[in-house]
Amino acid sequence: MKSISLIFGTTNSLPVGTPPQEFERVYQRIYKPFLRVLYNMPNVPLTLHYSGTLLTWLDSNHSEFTDVLGEMVQRKQVEMLGGGFWDPVFSLIPRQDSLGQIEGLTTFLRKRFGRRPRGAWITEHVWEPFLASTLKNSGIEHIFLDDHHFKVAGLHSGELTRPCLTEDQGKVVVVFPVRRSLEEHIGVTPPEQVLASIRELATEDGSGVISMMYDGRRYANGSTNSHPDYDDHWLERFLTLAQKESDWLTLTTPSQYLRGGTPRRRAYFPATSHDDMMLWTLNPGRQRTLLHVKSVLNGSDEDDGYLAGGFFRDFLTRYPESNMLYAKMQYTHVLVNQIRGDKYRKQAAREELWKGQSHTAYWHGAAGGIYHNHLRKALYRALIEAEKVTREKGIFIPSIVSVDYDMDGLDEYLYQGQEMNAYVHREGARLVELDYLAVPWNYMDVMSRHMERYHEELGDDTAFDRYTRRSFIDHFFTPYTTIDQFDAMQHDDAARLYTRVFTVTEYHRTGNDLTLECEFDLKTADGNCKMKLQKCFTFENSTVSGEVTLTNMDTVPAAGVYGCEVNLGFVSDQVDALRVHVFPESDPAIARKTLLRRNRSDSDSDSGIPHTEVGPSRQVLPDAGTIIYEDLVNRLDIAVSFRQQAETWSLPVCTHSMHENHLDTIYQGSSLVPRWTFAIPPGESVQYSVSLRISRS
Repeated sequence: MKSISLIFGTTNSLPVGTPPQEFERVYQRIYKPFLRVLYNMPNVPLTLHYSGTLLTWLDSNHSEFTDVLGEMVQRKQVEMLGGGFWDPVFSLIPRQDSLGQIEGLTTFLRKRFGRRPRGAWITEHVWEPFLASTLKNSGIEHIFLDDHHFKVAGLHSGELTRPCLTEDQGKVVVVFPVRRSLEEHIGVTPPEQVLASIRELATEDGSGVISMMYDGRRYANGSTNSHPDYDDHWLERFLTLAQKESDWLTLTTPSQYLRGGTPRRRAYFPATSHDDMMLWTLNPGRQRTLLHVKSVLNGSDEDDGYLAGGFFRDFLTRYPESNMLYAKMQYTHVLVNQIRGDKYRKQAAREELWKGQSHTAYWHGAAGGIYHNHLRKALYRALIEAEKVTREKGIFIPSIVSVDYDMDGLDEYLYQGQEMNAYVHREGARLVELDYLAVPWNYMDVMSRHMERYHEELGDDTAFDRYTRRSFIDHFFTPYTTIDQFDAMQHDDAARLYTRVFTVTEYHRTGNDLTLECEFDLKTADGNCKMKLQKCFTFENSTVSGEVTLTNMDTVPAAGVYGCEVNLGFVSDQVDALRVHVFPESDPAIARKTLLRRNRSDSDSDSGIPHTEVGPSRQVLPDAGTIIYEDLVNRLDIAVSFRQQAETWSLPVCTHSMHENHLDTIYQGSSLVPRWTFAIPPGESVQYSVSLRISRS
């Protein structure tokens, strides 16, 4: 009789930055009932993966869960899989960190459950060939990859039911294929039909194995007709029926299966992931093309191996915000590994660094990913904490470092101070990162509005940004440009300096000033006018000041409207998280004293200079001198002030991203654009000044 083996289990993780109430909700709805069902079926072997993030929370908040899990491990019902402690995508992080993260989870599992894992879970099945040697050097003997990897490697049909060996630098690991077409039926299709599909894959020699390793959280946020309904006992019915089919079906774990012999077939898997991921890495146009080609070919599932799609690292080029987070992580890795002579401080810094490598906020797929503001903020918080640990008290000296921080071929200029970091990019002479170390928080982390394929499919007419939302972005408007046109990105910019590479004219490593300039042609009604823009940044304590000098280098007058865009990243625009105040006063210290006096008295009496509280909604603020954002989450004030009063546009930055088949509107930050009308005679100049000052509330 034909027969086959079945490896059944789940992979479980919640990303760094997940609110505690969400941990509790998913635990009560998914993790707890799942384990209850399996605990009462002691003859059913399971293969389970839990990230270190989740295990730590479970052990601290529901130790009864990990106690039961430990009992199931001891009675050899459960095989625990290792992997990266903080659930990283291994191909994105330095190999040294991969080794450390794997060993971290291995150590936790060995101490908590008494057994060292021999297998590992590869996050999102993101694979690159070098990982074979990394895993083997960490004591890992077997892993799971999506059957899409096997198809791309040239394996088909019956070869998709057998594990194989893969190798790098002479290091060999066993790879089990996960049958994705079957796991998609879990909790949706009647158990009898799922088992019938498995039986069709059985072979005469019985050496085949089917792996059904599904995301234990995948259904936690789903609709009632798409998640395993534990009240209806889908899981219990499936496994009960599977046990009754023991004449042709053997329930097993990877280690039990390999006791029957190590596979001798070898395969090399290219850099890929599951096919959905490889679709998401592409831009909307290429996504449509790939889907069209697949529909035209209309072949079998095996034909998908010839249409691999993109490459996971393409997310770093598709989303500049992803690349900036990646750059922060890589730069922090260098700083952490420069620590010498203090192993405890180095380990503390490493743990924060590894926490900042949690994968979800680096990419975008079906569940939001990088668009989730709170997830990015959590990773920046961890990476900034790691950097703080690297700074040795009494030795660290503020300075400006020139380095190709974001790996784009241009040197960026990184001011690293006692209270803040401020990073300036030569493209557009923009401030691209502003870390307030005490919190810690990156106030330049604002997600831009990117075009996604689903926007068109769902008829969403949201505007999309032309550039990355950062600060000190130069604009030249016509006098008739409106805030609505700007918000919709339908305005004409007479120079588009945010695409130009500026030249650094003054910079001292041990100083606190940086000067950049750019010559350009300003489009006017009478033709082009040759201009120069010089921008001088000054960094002092927790203040960044940018002084802009516009010079008319032509023989004809220059006229127009200049705007300097500032974007600030907050976690929420709700009134209990963010309040906004507008002052005509240009001195931020005076404006802040007035705000503090009003807050203490809780009334407008004796409140000092005139001011108005406004919300972070879209509006025009006439004659603004200082705008103060009360960040109630971090208990900080961020004052944006202008030397000359300006009519200022104030706008929220919100993105629409797909989540569970609908669009979520997510607040990413607030944008300010002070605007000044100028008329500059030939050879003359005008100056404008914008400063950002962060203060404790």
